[in-house]
Amino acid sequence: MDGTDGTTGAEESGTQSVRRRGALRYLGGGALAAALGTAGCVQQADGGGSTPTDMTTGGGDTETGSDSGDDTATGTGIEGSGAESVTMGVLVPESGPSAPLGGAQRQGAELGVQYVNGSDEFDFTIDPVFEDTQTDPSTGLQRAQSVVEDDGADYVVGALESSVALAVADYVSDRDVVYTSGAATIELTGESCNENTFRTETNAAQQMAGLVDFVASDLGSNLWIHTTDDTYGNSAVAQIERRIDAQGVDIEVVGQTMPDKGTSNYGPQISNISNSEADVLALPDTGADLINFMKQASSAGLTEEVDIIGTAIFAQVSRQALGSDAVGAYSSTLYNHALETGDNRAFVDAYRDEYDGVPGSFARVGYDMVRMTARGIQEAGTNDPAEVRNALEGLEVTTALGTTSFRACDHQAVNPVWTGQVVEGEEIPGIELLNQVSGDDAIRPCEETGCRL
Repeated sequence: MDGTDGTTGAEESGTQSVRRRGALRYLGGGALAAALGTAGCVQQADGGGSTPTDMTTGGGDTETGSDSGDDTATGTGIEGSGAESVTMGVLVPESGPSAPLGGAQRQGAELGVQYVNGSDEFDFTIDPVFEDTQTDPSTGLQRAQSVVEDDGADYVVGALESSVALAVADYVSDRDVVYTSGAATIELTGESCNENTFRTETNAAQQMAGLVDFVASDLGSNLWIHTTDDTYGNSAVAQIERRIDAQGVDIEVVGQTMPDKGTSNYGPQISNISNSEADVLALPDTGADLINFMKQASSAGLTEEVDIIGTAIFAQVSRQALGSDAVGAYSSTLYNHALETGDNRAFVDAYRDEYDGVPGSFARVGYDMVRMTARGIQEAGTNDPAEVRNALEGLEVTTALGTTSFRACDHQAVNPVWTGQVVEGEEIPGIELLNQVSGDDAIRPCEETGCRL
């Protein structure tokens, strides 16, 4: 997701100015960035239970956002490093609209650092430097420059907002720095890809694959698409249509409604859907737009007329806000703490011990982006970013989602996706997982991504 709270951009000086000018295309005005942002990430809002309220959890200087990490663990050093630790910049929004999501991603990253530093699997330790992107692309870019140029980080992870991730990716594109992203925007491993950028997060195209496949196999053939008329909404529509064509499934898109962001009255759209031939409503929407539409659709009886499948309904924040209005709906699902995949059980146990809750999607991404990067360093036997970049391509590793890898052609993690149905729960509705699309089946073919590495 991307967004802005109006923070001013970094000052341009010296050699930094060239790359900053290159990144400015991602740093649009406040209204545009905010519109892009809510669309790009909330669909992956924390799918677990814990929403952190103390954004300084795990230590750190709350004025600078910097944290030197746990210095108690020691390593033996890695070949050619001349040091026992590797500096890693961790960029997360700890203030601004995305703070709760960034707090979850930071908690996962902290556990990832603990995993590496406490494991005999690695011949080095990670010295993390945590920085607050403030839910703002210009600030996020400035923080990336700080960890690389001031703190000496050769590795940067995080940035869950799409606009921040694109700016950071552009910044590292001609530097000896490996960036592992926690954002979902398709462009990051598509048209805007570069050899130094990898992505642990499941991208929007993979998520739409799960949605389309489940509609075709379990729900119906007459599909209506409702979403907000913004970057994420338009991208979601394009990816749904692409998947339908690619799979050759018996689905006809019988209509679309794409109101403006922040629409308060969805009566006209609900009436159009109700009077159509649709038997399934795809709802790739997020945040307040999703919540308000679903509440009005339920009140109008639309949820009794058509099956609804979304992309953000699985998220804990959505289920909590919707309550009984979400029960019965389906959702493409990126992660659930109950998964019996990879080393997820150990992750959930560690998260419970540390934070007294269960992890959601953002925490999972934070955990695995640190560990996947670390495994590339270990595989390379050196902390030389160029060697690590080569080692990461195609390296199969165990994650909370199972065994996965970064594809060599675009550096996208080959993650599976699930479909779940919202069911009654004790405090808030729960998610019952129904099926899975494998990572290989969900991901776009290399030739369709627009990435040229």
